[in-house]
Amino acid sequence: MKGEAKPRILVVDDELVVQQFLSAILTEAGYEVETADNGSDASEKLESKRYSVILLDIKMPGMSGIQLYEHIQKTVQSLAKRVVFVTGDVMGTDTWRFLRKTEVPYLTKPFNDEQLGTEINRILTPRA
Repeated sequence: MKGEAKPRILVVDDELVVQQFLSAILTEAGYEVETADNGSDASEKLESKRYSVILLDIKMPGMSGIQLYEHIQKTVQSLAKRVVFVTGDVMGTDTWRFLRKTEVPYLTKPFNDEQLGTEINRILTPRA
């Protein structure tokens, strides 16, 4: 591991407490973590940096997580496979339909660090 770059994770959530919680857990686990509190800021970060995983809140003011995901699919398609949605809301029919159609993994709040680690490892571990 010496000299290897840490995987970089982008946490996109409009709730500061969620950003801080995820950032603390992920930093403790050895990841480099950056945060954005809205889709527009996240989109700008994605233009200038590479990320191993994106944890993306579904419901945010302005550009929603789903809209940002659709933007990622159009601009950096390989990154779309590295998204995990995070949601705390009761999901409506449209959200369920979207998640089933795209098969993007998601975590429902509250979740624990073990569930989070499982999703991140699934993305970071190359498939044979």
